[in-house]
Amino acid sequence: MRLPPWAAQAIRNGVADVARKASDPETIKKVRQQATELLRDLPDNASRSFDNASKSIDAIVKTASDTARDAFDQGRATILRWSEREHDIASVCYNASGTLLHRYGSGVPVSDRVLQLGADLLRGDCLNENADRQIADSLTRQLDLHHHRLLVATNLDAAVRSIASLIDRSDQSPREIIIHRAHAVRLPSGIPLPDLFDGHDVKQCGGVDSVVPEDFRCNDHSIIVIADDGKQPLEPIEFPGSSPIRIAVLPTATIDSQFDNVPSVKTLLKSGFDVVITAGGTLTGGPSAGLIAGKTSLLESIESSVLWNFAAAHRSIAAMTLASMTNPSGPLQVLMETGEENLRSRSERMATRLTASEEIATCQIGNAPAVLVDGKRWSLPSRQLRLRHVNKSSETWAAELLDASPALITSVDGEDLLVDLRWIPASSDSVVTEIIAPPSSSSTTLP
Repeated sequence: MRLPPWAAQAIRNGVADVARKASDPETIKKVRQQATELLRDLPDNASRSFDNASKSIDAIVKTASDTARDAFDQGRATILRWSEREHDIASVCYNASGTLLHRYGSGVPVSDRVLQLGADLLRGDCLNENADRQIADSLTRQLDLHHHRLLVATNLDAAVRSIASLIDRSDQSPREIIIHRAHAVRLPSGIPLPDLFDGHDVKQCGGVDSVVPEDFRCNDHSIIVIADDGKQPLEPIEFPGSSPIRIAVLPTATIDSQFDNVPSVKTLLKSGFDVVITAGGTLTGGPSAGLIAGKTSLLESIESSVLWNFAAAHRSIAAMTLASMTNPSGPLQVLMETGEENLRSRSERMATRLTASEEIATCQIGNAPAVLVDGKRWSLPSRQLRLRHVNKSSETWAAELLDASPALITSVDGEDLLVDLRWIPASSDSVVTEIIAPPSSSSTTLP
């Protein structure tokens, strides 16, 4: 049985930590020699369970300094943690579809630093008395805008729905919600934006083709909801003679101006919107959630409403969102910044390996762009392999790869299976190659 790729990589990382941190040159030499022998033997010994692997690792650790031993213990813990994952429930996937926010998953992990803070609060041995307030205060500081706050909801739909709590503020007469027909977008959940306010009086105005200020017949007690449709950048609209609450809904956005042409919450707040709502997740570097940023007075009204009791995210999700804001250089940043030349050379190497497989009929390299969301304006240069199997249709092959372990998300273009490299880390190229064209059972080459 072959050792899973993630285990081999974790061992390599652990050995590298030992080699870097050990202070004795002779120790470094011994560690590297024994690590090489261990990695060479692992494919034959993997079936003997991770306990035997841990014993072999301990033999290496004994030759290292105390500092190096601590580093290697962390590597071993990583192996054991991943070996205990319920793969039937949470199957690891690589996203070679060319679409980052794919319905099957992005393939981009949340960093360990972000996950750890959420795990600490879920473990049950933490003091909860002041946790919510401390998280809320820290989120506000990270937003770094005077008289503004940030709330975390369970998901984007719940965040948008909580706007309804602004209709009946006790200190003012009831407000009305106005949505332009051009902004009545379908959210990632599949629900049209106006339907989230079912049960409330929602007025739609204008036509579906363009937006002009004259379309809005509003007054000071209106709530104007404007949504980013992914086709044109969102800008605030001036309403002469009135000052309604302006709310922007962004299904795709970041908190800061992190990526070119991708809208950011802070930028829109500074441009004049009173409240900005977006989805937490892959682009923000945290868990799936709904994020509401805006003026303190408005967010306090939302937070004090009955609706918020059902919309508020658990403190662990809020803490992970906080951690993602303090750690902007996550895995996605690396993928977004990967150069086109890098993708080209990687695709050529993968093509060379795949054409040697008897199962691959043809393999060509394409240069179509990758996207953040299907049908939207955000795209990046990319490279993809256009493959044909000797005896399988592209649809059948794609379905089989999706059912593999780890799973590979691909796309189909006629008779071609497309494997896009934009959202795959370079360290996973060998793994992806073996998923596409598995080696013979007698092979003992590590990924």
